[in-house]
Amino acid sequence: MYKVINRFQEKNHDGHVYEVGDNYPADGKKLNKARAEALTEVHEEYGVAFLKAVEEPKKATSKQTPKEPSTDEKSDA
Repeated sequence: MYKVINRFQEKNHDGHVYEVGDNYPADGKKLNKARAEALTEVHEEYGVAFLKAVEEPKKATSKQTPKEPSTDEKSDA
């Protein structure tokens, strides 16, 4: 995932304007990894980078283990 660090208009996303702090790509837009990597480098003409690579938040796994009956519990059997 990438975060926008400088405002820019993405020609590959129908002219979508990305503001500082936005996620890249915007919802519904396709990630072109080569394009994103190029935008993380300092642009020759503008002297700034437009994106910063960030780690994707890890999805919490909520594996619940089934509760086993305690040996102290009485059985109705």
